[in-house]
Parts: sequence; C-alpha cells; structure tokens
Amino acid sequence: VWLHCSGRRSARCAVDVVEQSESSGKAKSRIVAESCSPFTVLPALINEYRTPEINIQNGVLKSLSFLFEYIGEAGKDYVYAVTPLLVDALVDRDPVHRQIASNAIRHISLGVSYLGCEDALLHMLNYLWPNIFESSPHVIIAVSEAIASIQYSVGPGVVLRYLMQGLFHPARDVRQSYWRLFNDLFIAWQDALAGFYPGTVRRCTKSGSHFDLDVFV
Repeated sequence: VWLHCSGRRSARCAVDVVEQSESSGKAKSRIVAESCSPFTVLPALINEYRTPEINIQNGVLKSLSFLFEYIGEAGKDYVYAVTPLLVDALVDRDPVHRQIASNAIRHISLGVSYLGCEDALLHMLNYLWPNIFESSPHVIIAVSEAIASIQYSVGPGVVLRYLMQGLFHPARDVRQSYWRLFNDLFIAWQDALAGFYPGTVRRCTKSGSHFDLDVFV
C-alpha cells in the first residue's frame, strides 16, 4: 500500500499515522518520502495543513519534521516551499504548534547548513525569536534547539547580534532568557565569537582586532 499510493493518498496516510502513533509515524513518513519522493508528498501535506483542525495540523507538522530529518541535505530544494507554513505555525496561539514547528526548523537547518538557504533560515529565525519568552519548558527546549541549529547555518555572529540587544535589558525575565541563550552560544562557539564582540571606541583598532580586556568585558 505504501509503495504504490499516490502523493495525495500517501500524505493523508502519513498524517493519520502520525496522529495515532508518533514512533510508527516517524518510520512511515520515511517510507513515504523514499518511495514517493518528497516533491509528491509535500504539496499534499501543505494543502492538508489548511484544514482548520488542530490534530490534523499537528500531524502535518510532525510529518514535515520527520520528513526533513530523513532527507537531510536534499531538503534544500523544499525549504522555501515550507517556510510560509512554518511561519504560520510559529505565530499560532497553540504552544504545541510552535513546539513542533521549532523541531521541524531544527531538522531543516541542520540538513541545509552551508547550502545557500541562509535567507530562509533568517526569516524563520525572526519569527522563532519571540518564543524565547515562553513559559512552557517543552517549547523553550524546542526553541533553544532550533536556534542552536540555525547557528550552524548562519554563523554565531548573526545570533550574537540578536542577543546583544537584550543582555542588559531592564526587565529581569528578559535578561534571564537572553543570558541563557548567550551561555549556550558561548559554550558552543567560544573561539568563533572573538571577532564579533563589540569594541570600545578607544580600544578597537582599525584592523578589527580586540584586546583581551574588551573580550572579557
């Protein structure tokens, strides 16, 4: 059945299976992607997301997450097609939508690293960033992992520019969220961040180098 189904039918089967069981849905989504090719499944999944039913939309997002996890770097041909769908999920009021969309972005960003899709990833990062203030621990973990994955594609310096604006915010809750992300960024990219720290007027040279005291401060 899975080897000979059409794109529309395979997508419907993938959504149904993912709704029933997450572990079996992951395996079936991989089979569908391998047998029917992603370009036959993605249009039906994107169209199925238009159904105003939360379980169906969550199933579509899970299918996309498993699909991009499986196809890896082949997902560079489909990033721009699913970007509007993921952006819509990131601005949804349901935290589960945003959590699953963050997981999908994590798999996409790791699969298309250094393949010329940085503009789409930055666009998704702009909608992903407000979710760092979520109170749900599951959403926070998913968003943090998605941001950490995007760092491998756009570079740590870009993410540092996002973080610099909130490290010394007057609100304590804002500072805590920004410093948590900065600590993760610093642990992973300590050496690469040296060239992106803002320098003082008197100590920053024309060559762009920084003194040790500036890096420490």
